Amino acid sequence: MQHGWVRQSERPLWEPLIDVVGLDVVGAFMWMYEVELEDGEELHAYKSIATRRYLHLALDGRAFAYVPRRRYRPVALLDALEEVFDGWERLQPQPPKPEAVTALLARHRAQALAR
Repeated sequence: MQHGWVRQSERPLWEPLIDVVGLDVVGAFMWMYEVELEDGEELHAYKSIATRRYLHLALDGRAFAYVPRRRYRPVALLDALEEVFDGWERLQPQPPKPEAVTALLARHRAQALAR
């Protein structure tokens, strides 16, 4: 677990999210800010439009969970995706391509089972 601080909130970086969720699902998020961890690692915070939950991703696609008092800990990508999308089917607005969200979660679950 590491401390992190918001470095900037003006210049979005979408590539880490696109690499993880693909172009069909990226529209379901807003970029919020960039975090610098104490070891210099860069994270980007993306907020689900439907659930209002955050997905924190490193440049290489690793997922992190926010822990109170400006701390972040690594988590499994599948866990982070399931957390950010939990209950999305019942909420409005729906992601632009709901079937793509369903496919994304199924793909990551299958990959986790294959390991």
